[in-house]
Amino acid sequence: MARKKRSAEPAANGAADIKYVSLAEETRRRYLNYALSVISSRALPDVRDGLKPVQRRILYVMREELRLDAGTKPAKCARIVGDVTGKYHPHGGEAAYEALVRLAQDFTLRDPLIDGQGNFGSVLGLPQAAMRYTEARLSAIAGELMSELRFKTVPLRPTYDGENDEPVVFPSRFPNLLVNGVAGIAVGMATNIPPHNLGEVVKSCLHLIDHPDATVAQLMQKGVKGPDFPLGGRIVTDRKEIRRAYEEGRGPVKVRGEWKLEAETGRTKRAKKTDAPGTRLVIDSVPYGVPTNPLVSEIGALVEGNKIPQLLAVDDETDGRHGLRIVLTVKSPADAELVMAYLYKHTKLEENFSLNLTALVPSPDGGEDEMVPARLSLKELLRHFLDFRLAVTRKRLEYQLSVLEKRIHILEGFEIVFDGIDRAIKIIRNSTGKEDACEKLMAAFPLDRDQTMAILELQLYRIATLEIDAVLRELEEKREEAARITKLLKSEKKLWALVRDELGEIADKYGTKRRTTLGSEEEVETFDANAYIVKENTNVVLTRDGWIKRVGNLKSVDSTRVREGDAVVAVCPASTIDAVAFFADDGSCFTLPVRDVPAGRGYGEPLSKFVKMADGVRPVAAVTTDPRFTPSEDDADEPGGPFLFVATERGQVMRLPFSIFREPSTKSGRRYCRLSDDDRVVHVEVDEEVESVFLGTRRARVIHFRLTDVMLLTAAGKGVRGITLEKNDAVLGAALTRRPSDVLRAIKSNGKEEIVGQQRCTLTGRGGKGIKTNQRLKFDAVAPPEIELVDWSQF
Repeated sequence: MARKKRSAEPAANGAADIKYVSLAEETRRRYLNYALSVISSRALPDVRDGLKPVQRRILYVMREELRLDAGTKPAKCARIVGDVTGKYHPHGGEAAYEALVRLAQDFTLRDPLIDGQGNFGSVLGLPQAAMRYTEARLSAIAGELMSELRFKTVPLRPTYDGENDEPVVFPSRFPNLLVNGVAGIAVGMATNIPPHNLGEVVKSCLHLIDHPDATVAQLMQKGVKGPDFPLGGRIVTDRKEIRRAYEEGRGPVKVRGEWKLEAETGRTKRAKKTDAPGTRLVIDSVPYGVPTNPLVSEIGALVEGNKIPQLLAVDDETDGRHGLRIVLTVKSPADAELVMAYLYKHTKLEENFSLNLTALVPSPDGGEDEMVPARLSLKELLRHFLDFRLAVTRKRLEYQLSVLEKRIHILEGFEIVFDGIDRAIKIIRNSTGKEDACEKLMAAFPLDRDQTMAILELQLYRIATLEIDAVLRELEEKREEAARITKLLKSEKKLWALVRDELGEIADKYGTKRRTTLGSEEEVETFDANAYIVKENTNVVLTRDGWIKRVGNLKSVDSTRVREGDAVVAVCPASTIDAVAFFADDGSCFTLPVRDVPAGRGYGEPLSKFVKMADGVRPVAAVTTDPRFTPSEDDADEPGGPFLFVATERGQVMRLPFSIFREPSTKSGRRYCRLSDDDRVVHVEVDEEVESVFLGTRRARVIHFRLTDVMLLTAAGKGVRGITLEKNDAVLGAALTRRPSDVLRAIKSNGKEEIVGQQRCTLTGRGGKGIKTNQRLKFDAVAPPEIELVDWSQF
């Protein structure tokens, strides 16, 4: 709880009064101040010139302090950074250098604002050299951001130490925010604006000038088609989705690298399937911001792991002469589409660019001096720039008019005195000094002090006839120019026409062709993981202790190696493009692709290495998804066969469709049975062509009932009562009967086998106590179904 403000008597040393405030309120106030500072002074760009403060200060220092215009000799970046941080931007030098480097990277900015000399990083992902090794100067287009500063078109503010002034914003002559883009993270908000094509952006601006009520769709039709990244790439997001992103100010734009097929001779072909042998696949563009070195390493790891059998090798042939070239060697040209579909799915060759058009805009209440963050649509962003451009043009003309009027005023003084030049010379000769001459001239001619002082400073040769004519011609030209500007300032329509013409000149001078191509979602191929697997027939072996392995032909169960004390529970025939469902005794099912099961003749690997099994849980069964052995019979109305029969230790039974478990699961698996705390699953089996069921218990009780008595579930549940158990009894297993000769085989406590057939234990209703098959001995186990092996030579 906040304490009330308390005044204290001033201390002897003159200390200020102590104020007690709420810690929560003070923390909130200071954090808000910090957040606003980050938003307005560091992370977000100004919608008018598209720059953050540090970027603006770097460019301003390079132009106004160091005179590093395009075409001049570059200066060391260490010197530039030193002047920036020392005079204008009191932050870390490395941070300022990072900002400078970004402005010079032609793979980051569509039209770089700085011409860098030296290592400024590369698309390979290599870092830039230290600032003491690199040099820089402004690019030509950067001058268009600042060329109108001399006309006092934008306000200035004191620097952090008050020793200098800096512009609040640059009078940018082109919409730099869209052209070069920006990325930044503030407190509670972020911006992520991609680069765009200058020519397209200007066309949208021109259309908006002519049609102020134009929609985003119309602006896109006339100009901006979508982002235009420096290194190209292909946008595969539908035009409708891009339009929605531009309307809402945010949305994903999917970008992928482009590729082509190239013969060994170097002859390039179109990127399509061909029958020509010896073809290499060349990737010549990557998504924006993706470094190629890690990408090549990622693809190389896929080659080494044989994840794409059709891909044999990868080489990076990128250089300064040929540009970006990542060469993939494939088995045949027909494999190119297959390989690229896999790479788009599993590597950064396809990325989503999260477009977020957030920037600082003039506050509706505070005018241009107060900036607030806002998420903008494409139209709003262009509207802010154009309104700013109109204001800058008006201020430039007003400044030019004021300069002209001052010059005209002086020239008019010359005109007056030239009409009486002899008299003026006589007055000057008879005066005692400059001030005396000034007073006498103003008394003799209709001149003010500024005109008189200009006359007194006039060089004598200017009173020659030819020079007088030149002054009068200049006066006439200045009056015509002043009249033209005055007419412009009086007509907003003519001002917009001037803005339009100047934007067109910028586009003609600096515009380039579009680099990023446009596609659609229809080009995105459905990824099929099975297409990358070599289809082979195999067997998946599961043991009682939960070990799994994959082997080829298996002549007998006894011939496969298992750990001491372990035994084989199931052998599932399948192909390598199928899966196997492992059912655990805690009611969990884990469906694992066959290709992920370790191959070998040894013991294999624990199932728990591939899935998340709780401690003490063991698998009880495994079922293949290979349709040759478990064909799917599902229809649109209800699930068909095959079905699973499940029995639990506490006597519960249930049936449910196997189709639920066909698709590979997560590591956590799927639930197929809901158990009470003291229960566990003892039997899982496909009940195809089954007529009836035997259940055997520890106390040697057996019940026999029809399979149709067991309710069919559509999802995991607790099931129904299969047998009513006595105290301390438990179900050991089950036997499903498909023929009259099928029996339940139980192992008695003396180690001998007891067989219970269908004549001895006749059909009864489900849920009874069953019959007592042995009065003296108990059952230790119910023998599992016999494992049937598949002879793959017959397939």
